[in-house]
Amino acid sequence: MVSRLAAVSLDLDGDGQPDIARPVANPVRGIDVYGSGAFGAPRDGGRRTHHGVDLVAVAGEGVRAPITGVITRIGPAYAGQDTLQFVEIANPTTHYVARVLYVGPLVRQGVTVAAGDFIGTAQSLAERYPKGITNHVHVEFTGRLGDRLDPLVVLPPLAASEAPTA
Repeated sequence: MVSRLAAVSLDLDGDGQPDIARPVANPVRGIDVYGSGAFGAPRDGGRRTHHGVDLVAVAGEGVRAPITGVITRIGPAYAGQDTLQFVEIANPTTHYVARVLYVGPLVRQGVTVAAGDFIGTAQSLAERYPKGITNHVHVEFTGRLGDRLDPLVVLPPLAASEAPTA
């Protein structure tokens, strides 16, 4: 029997431990009144693009570390608003940096985590987005050169198709 975590994590170096894992085992947020949850989707009327991917999550759902590494930062997702938080993890070997937003952190800065370890719980976005956004966690990746990476290229796929939800 394959565990749910094994179905959503990858062992890149063959040591039997996951190196990359999905923060939640859910699909990408589709299009809602606030736009699309896809990487590169337009934001602010096309003045910028979405730098991550939004994975559907129920408020209170456990969120896992997307990479093995050190918790380098924990802070507010928006300046001046402390209720919605992010957790940032850096891996000194792969040079990946992952940031997961809308997480009530259960970890502290400086702690080392393995991919797939619980780092917190998904937060409700209802107050910040009152018109009815699909609740989610936002995941961003940067690579060795600080370039933004499409998280769906880095993260393991879902067992089912990666069809966005509405």
